[in-house]
Amino acid sequence: MPFLLARLLHLFRLAIAIGFPVPGTSLRVAGDSLTDLQVIAADWADLPRVQAWLAERRYGGVYILVGRSNGRTRARVGEGVKLWTRLGDHKADPQLDFVEEVYVLVSPIFHKGATVYLQEQISQIVQAEPRLDFHKGCGPLAGFPLGEADRKSLDLAVLLGLNLLHAAGLRVLQPGQSRLAQQVAALLAEAA
Repeated sequence: MPFLLARLLHLFRLAIAIGFPVPGTSLRVAGDSLTDLQVIAADWADLPRVQAWLAERRYGGVYILVGRSNGRTRARVGEGVKLWTRLGDHKADPQLDFVEEVYVLVSPIFHKGATVYLQEQISQIVQAEPRLDFHKGCGPLAGFPLGEADRKSLDLAVLLGLNLLHAAGLRVLQPGQSRLAQQVAALLAEAA
């Protein structure tokens, strides 16, 4: 990735603030002063606190469940507009007993079409990451069309969301893995 793009992503990272809304727990919230995007992250044992935070705000978004299985890091990506109930469904799923942490990228403006698109984009990134095993859940949903402008806005949300996820502790994913970062890198290389 060209130096200029790496520097820009670093500057975005400097704008991130991380809060700990419930002392004595693993719950943490990463946000920035640039967007309405936030990442809430916690150990799987603190899932009820994550659910309470989400229920209070009623934000939609995309989540990544992370843990270890057979000596490798494993990730499950999902989405929802009622994440406070959706995540609770996963707690009882024996196929997800590998989960150790939960990361949720949310925004008050994410509607169903946005969350489906974000799930597709982040799933592609997770599947392409050789250090991760992808735990497939539901396939992509159909019937939530987005215009080109919405897709471009959501591509920016993926880039900035990966930055927030990284700041919140999900180090295996990087902002440079987003489609938008790769497009910018290609443009910068072409201009050089």
